[in-house]
Amino acid sequence: MKPLLFLDLEMNQPSGKIIQIGYVIIDMDVDQTLCSKRIYVNPNEKLNPTIETLTGISQAQVDSAPTLEQAYIELVADVVQHKPFINPVTWGGGDSAELRKQLCMDDERFVFGRRWIDAKTIYVAYALANNLPYAGGLFKVMSRFKLGFIGRAHDALTDATNTYRLYKHLLTLFKKAL
Repeated sequence: MKPLLFLDLEMNQPSGKIIQIGYVIIDMDVDQTLCSKRIYVNPNEKLNPTIETLTGISQAQVDSAPTLEQAYIELVADVVQHKPFINPVTWGGGDSAELRKQLCMDDERFVFGRRWIDAKTIYVAYALANNLPYAGGLFKVMSRFKLGFIGRAHDALTDATNTYRLYKHLLTLFKKAL
């Protein structure tokens, strides 16, 4: 199996500009992390105080950070090096599409194409099939499985890593069901 890339973004509000990209590339066959990154992004605007509190990202961190285009180049270098499956795994469907939108890239130039694997949709399908609650964010869903969220929520790298942990757990549940 090709490695998988788990992606998460943090965004300023109300503009929605990306302020942090987090991702992990995992060799799923041996459960090994090949790459793990947190990249701050300069949105060229003042951070909303609520977002600073929620994410722990400071104005100083984004002011000294690269542009979104520079951060994307770093992400692409890791994709080229580790060659994960083309579609990233996200919690919810918006992060991959939002990254492409803010970069103003068409599907052919965007490293991930136009699709992603949505771990939240996979969880909802599992929950509906097993008569479980299907609403909730990543933290809440991980708690339902007693996985214990590791790290600070709303940190892009932490959320990407926990998305991987939940995705791996869901795959295990599906394999048992077969």
